[in-house]
Parts: sequence; structure tokens; C-alpha cells
Amino acid sequence: MRWEEDMMQYRKLIERDSASKPLNSSEKSSIINKCMQEAQNQQRCVRVPGINSPRDYIYKLGYHIEEEETELMPGFLYMGIMEPDRQTIRLNLRVINLAEAYMEKSLHLSREAEQVKKFRDIILFHELYHVIEEKTPGIYTRNVRIRHRIAGILGWNRKLESASEIGAIHFSKLMTDASFSPCLYTQYLLAAINRDTEVKDEL
Repeated sequence: MRWEEDMMQYRKLIERDSASKPLNSSEKSSIINKCMQEAQNQQRCVRVPGINSPRDYIYKLGYHIEEEETELMPGFLYMGIMEPDRQTIRLNLRVINLAEAYMEKSLHLSREAEQVKKFRDIILFHELYHVIEEKTPGIYTRNVRIRHRIAGILGWNRKLESASEIGAIHFSKLMTDASFSPCLYTQYLLAAINRDTEVKDEL
């Protein structure tokens, strides 16, 4: 059942990616499986005895973490973002705190509930995967390209950006041994943003 849930969430990601339009159902499933396998391969490679914290893994790879509280921008919502040029992972505490508050108050989850407890680690492991992609030439999830054609003649390749996100999401799930899909956090965040907006409008 968990595998089916993951496949369903990852398929939604691919189908929202305009580069996937030429793909049939079988091809989409094949790409998803390869992305999940790449995440599993990197999980095996990155594990170091004695290191469990995602922060320690990030520091080990030469990156540092910055925490910030920026204004909410519905068109550009992010919990974490990786900046390779600065070798930095930025955490948006305003968005993270909003999502946590939603989980605790609206979903009635305690601080010890798995989805709340693993939330920040999942964000960091997600960004850690993108760091691994930067440091791994030829990694599958960064190199999925789809052939597009016009009138069956002119053709060009488009990068499937969603493959990288599938890899990062699945990697974060594996590294935290989560029993749920981290894709749920996006749903929680959108619900939290809408709820926050409604409260402000009423005030």
C-alpha cells in the first residue's frame, strides 16, 4: 500500500511537469521506478557510521545551512532551497513554522507524532539529495530528458525537472524511515497558507 501511495504521488508530480507530455503511462512508471532506485542507491552511498543527523551530512559535503524568515510569497513557497553557487541550504522558518502550527492545531498532531517529529529532518534530507546531485555527474535524476517533436519532424530534448524532485522526496523518506509520503507536507502547507490568509482577511 505504501508503495502504491508513493507511485500515485510521484505520478502526479510527473504529470504536472509539461516536459512529460510525450510520455505514455508505461514510460512514466519506468522513470518513477528508476528515480526511486537512484534515491535508494544514494541512501546506501551516503550513510556513514555514527552520523544520523541530516545537518551533519550536509556539513560533511561542504555545505552550510542558513535560517531565514521571509515574507510569505504564494507564488514562491519553499521550506528549503539549495544554492550550489554559495554551497548553502536556506531554510524558510516562516513557512516551516506555519506548516508545523497547522499540523499541530488543525490535524491535532502532537510534537511527538511522526509527521511533526520528522518534518524538519525530511526537509533537510530533501535538500541533501539535491547537494548529492550537484556532486554526482551523470546521476539519473538530473539527466532525464524527453524527446519532443513538432509535426513528427523537428525534435528537441527537454529536461524532466520532476525526476529530481521525485528522487529528493523518496530519498528523504528512506533516510528518515517515514511511514508516509513526504508529499503530504505540500498539501499541509497549502492548507496552512489558505487558512492564514482567511484569518488575515477576517481581521
